[in-house]
Amino acid sequence: MTYGEYTTMNFRSLVSTTAWHDLIGRGRRKIYGSKSVILAQGESPDCVIVLVDGLVKVAQSDEHGNNRTLMLRGPGEVLGEMGVLLGRPRSVTVTAARRCTAAALTAQAFRSYVDEHRLRDAAYRLAVERLTTCERLQSDLRHLTPTGRIARVVSALADEVGHPQGQGYLLVDLGMDRTELAGMASMSRSSALAALSRLQSVGIIRLARQRLTITDPDRLRAVAQGEQFPEQLGGKAGAPLM
Repeated sequence: MTYGEYTTMNFRSLVSTTAWHDLIGRGRRKIYGSKSVILAQGESPDCVIVLVDGLVKVAQSDEHGNNRTLMLRGPGEVLGEMGVLLGRPRSVTVTAARRCTAAALTAQAFRSYVDEHRLRDAAYRLAVERLTTCERLQSDLRHLTPTGRIARVVSALADEVGHPQGQGYLLVDLGMDRTELAGMASMSRSSALAALSRLQSVGIIRLARQRLTITDPDRLRAVAQGEQFPEQLGGKAGAPLM
């Protein structure tokens, strides 16, 4: 996906409607309740999950056991495919942030599907794009102010799971608390809350519990790309953070 354009590239975007329904049809329908672990880091890649509806969190633990949310994924994603194609253990943990409807395919069924539809190269390109996007995000965070960091993370989430609203607004279902969002931005919770409050105070975002609305996407992109953000804001403060 292209950062800043708020467009999603996922597995669904790679295939035709017929091929997508064929993929779902080869799997077994599954429902995951909120907070259910769908895939676990380190486990054997014995299946692939096709996300039909819902929202998931992708997280990774380091050697010290510290867990960090990397990204959110929405409908149209295929989860765990690279472990299956490469024959490697899961590199991340995927958890349902909201109730999810999915189709579960065995590793062999997914490999057969990919070969029949000649999608192996496309699947690899998508995996590389995702990795590059994640690395670019982490690199950008090192050079941004606290407000810029939060803006950058919110922009990345909008690229992945943003839903267009009226008036050019974008709704982002976070599916996480403020502590996790702060962790994504490599910040303390207090610093993240202050940055979110600044963005809300000038009308760039509007906050609600576990979701936010981007009310000025152009300004958010500018702050996320390093545009100077005034530390002293005039006017009335935004609504309290929830």
